[in-house]
Amino acid sequence: MHCECRTDERSLVVLAPGLDQYPELRAMANEHEWTVHPALGAVRVEVGSATRWSGIAQVANFLRTVLDAARFGALRAAWIRAGVSIEEQMVTLLHSGPLSAMVEVDSSPLPAMMRDNRIESWFQPIFWAGTLELWGYEALMRGRAEDGSLVPPFTLLEWAKQEHLTFMLDRHTRELHLGNAGRAGIPSHCHLLVNFLPTAIYKPEFCLRTTVRAAALAGLEPDHVVFEMVETEQVDREHLRNLLAYYRATGFKVALDDVGSGYSGLAMMADLNPDLIKIDRELVSRAVDSPFHREVCASLVKLGQDNGQMVLAEGVEREEEWHVMSGLGVNLLQGYLFGRPQPELVTHSLVQPPRDIALATPA
Repeated sequence: MHCECRTDERSLVVLAPGLDQYPELRAMANEHEWTVHPALGAVRVEVGSATRWSGIAQVANFLRTVLDAARFGALRAAWIRAGVSIEEQMVTLLHSGPLSAMVEVDSSPLPAMMRDNRIESWFQPIFWAGTLELWGYEALMRGRAEDGSLVPPFTLLEWAKQEHLTFMLDRHTRELHLGNAGRAGIPSHCHLLVNFLPTAIYKPEFCLRTTVRAAALAGLEPDHVVFEMVETEQVDREHLRNLLAYYRATGFKVALDDVGSGYSGLAMMADLNPDLIKIDRELVSRAVDSPFHREVCASLVKLGQDNGQMVLAEGVEREEEWHVMSGLGVNLLQGYLFGRPQPELVTHSLVQPPRDIALATPA
């Protein structure tokens, strides 16, 4: 069985016999405006539409790897005999095998970082506002350059966008954080906050199965894992609802980031009803000196708690911000005042009042 992938400046073409036997691939093609030629067993992806699902080049490489192997014919025959559905076959094709086999290495440093396990999980502690007891952690990605220096997350995301690897990086870090939290021995009472990009997930039942599996393998209780939606401004609201429904159906919680930074955040708070909302850090900072911004924060706290949502104040760096947010009744606090992101898990509560970040020693 032969599969061929061709690329030029305008498009990527996958030629493989039997592609027409996968209606799910046809559905994806229709959704993302790919051109399909069933008689030729070909899928043509224009560069412009490839950006709408950044994993297409990686999927093409993986299809080439799998379909070129002589064993695939026997594998497919075994699937048919076992009654494996077409949908399950597509899941296997898209989500099995090492991630390093699905990325090009002759590009930015990002693919090599994923291949060489140089993407790291750093954990920032989150505390209960009333008692300063440890509630959990937010998992944040950091890269490690070949010379050992740290690469910040915004650089990794920029590389991912340039190389159309957003899908791969998002999936890689979700599973990495879950696994690393489990290996680090996250306390059983603690929660784990994991970011995800809704635009990187085209269909949750396909894209998130390995994430659900990673949480189970890490020994994490689903109701202690909170997936935080980021960069939601330009995402279709129905797509967001489908993502939330899938996460909740599998037992996980969902958080909404940067609430209060604009009307869209408030609208989504009402429309999506997340389990946890994070008050935008600029609002937190300005609430110290501005009665108007303090009133906005107070309204967010009341709205959230009246609807059964936990409210977290993020970016707390000064004692004044801590006191104002605690006085407004937020449930949770996160920020440099209480702890910087670090590779190890902080497993203790705060027994001393935190110092102002300006007086603290930088980590």
